[in-house]
Amino acid sequence: MKSRIIPESELVSSFLGYTVAGFFLISTPFWAVAFAVAFALAEAWVGAWARLVPLVWVEAWVGFVPVAWIGILAIAGAGTGAVAGAVAGTMAWFVLWAVARRVAFAMPRGRLGTWLRVGVFAVTGAVTWLVFGSVAGHVALAMPRGEFVNVAVVVAWAWAWAWTWFLFEAVAGVVIGGLAWTAAGVGLAVVAGDALWVWAVAGSVAGVIAAAVSKARKDLLVSFSKWHTFLIMAATSLSGLGLGRLVSEVFFLLSSP
Repeated sequence: MKSRIIPESELVSSFLGYTVAGFFLISTPFWAVAFAVAFALAEAWVGAWARLVPLVWVEAWVGFVPVAWIGILAIAGAGTGAVAGAVAGTMAWFVLWAVARRVAFAMPRGRLGTWLRVGVFAVTGAVTWLVFGSVAGHVALAMPRGEFVNVAVVVAWAWAWAWTWFLFEAVAGVVIGGLAWTAAGVGLAVVAGDALWVWAVAGSVAGVIAAAVSKARKDLLVSFSKWHTFLIMAATSLSGLGLGRLVSEVFFLLSSP
């Protein structure tokens, strides 16, 4: 009978990491929870069906991310903020994976390169969640109130930031493109006056997880089907998010006067 390979350490790390990410979403609205859940599900889905989703497809999707904001506008306009958050979370994973992988592959090999790659995924996750979380929140709240000018500004911000990566990568290379993309995301968040740094902290944890679970995915696919791999990874991530959210709610209740 063939023995099954279960990467316990990677799965435990994923669970604990998403628990931390869920905790930092303390007292956030329901659309924010939908954002995190969609991010985790996108990671699990692509992880299980990685061979069917080549990197070039991921990069092509990132190129069309600004167009997808039209869908967020329509969804939020209908008053469905949770769905808008879910769409943003899905896009956030694709952007993180495409940018972080390209930059990480440019890092040197060896132990130093390993730590640099972890840092790249952490920073990319922080910037991605900072921008997408802020924009999704703006859109979900502004559209039902009819604040269309504010929405237009936010969407223009997302459009400019998403294309910064492609522009600077084409002109100056992968690493410079990543640095410019990071600076644009943080700078625009500060200028817009809506730098939700709790999203950056949660996103940095999610970025490290995205880098770590790739080995778990490979090990699981050796012993399990794609559907079982998806279910294992999704259940691990979502249970961690749920526990983190629960702990944050208890913490908030105990710390409130």
